[in-house]
Amino acid sequence: MQIHWKIRRLDENDDAHPASGECLLAIEGTIECDGQPSGLVDAYYLFTEYPESPAAFMEFWDLDATLCRVFEEIIAPDQEDFRDPIQHFLIVTPGILYVNFIALRPEFRHRGLGREVMSDVIRNFADDRVGMVLLNAQPLQHLPLGYDHFGDEVRDLPWNSPEEDLAQLVRHFRTWGMQIVPGTRYLLADPESLGDWPATDWFPGLLQEDE
Repeated sequence: MQIHWKIRRLDENDDAHPASGECLLAIEGTIECDGQPSGLVDAYYLFTEYPESPAAFMEFWDLDATLCRVFEEIIAPDQEDFRDPIQHFLIVTPGILYVNFIALRPEFRHRGLGREVMSDVIRNFADDRVGMVLLNAQPLQHLPLGYDHFGDEVRDLPWNSPEEDLAQLVRHFRTWGMQIVPGTRYLLADPESLGDWPATDWFPGLLQEDE
């Protein structure tokens, strides 16, 4: 398996290198297996000292519509902190690696490839500032405009109620050692339990400057 990565910087903190300063990065990957297009992976890297703070929301989470929705769901009702158990993962290292989706074409499903892709995401992007990996368990076919934005990646996926398909995916991701964030569609784990960690040298080699 090989993943071709494209990384974009979304924040405006240009005076600080992303490896040492606060930053928000969008990560897109095209998956190949045996030389054949196999699927897509979409993720974000966020490092800020207080990711639950109103300042972090305005300066980072609110820069992207996807991340804005994530923040609104994982923040506790009192708006003071993240929902349990998120804050326990971010006490020492407040960086977050968020995986929005891993989408595989039908012929590459049920082969353990999704777990392998997650390990590759960790190996490449979970540096020692990342305290938590957050995964969106919402089924690809139930994402907004899912069938319009994807091609073969949504072909032959089950079409039950969103709740039933979500429950099935949650059960699958829990076999990876991830735990549910109650009241949300997200699961989480520490990077070390999901793959090789930390990735110490990816910033200079993979970050693509906008032309």
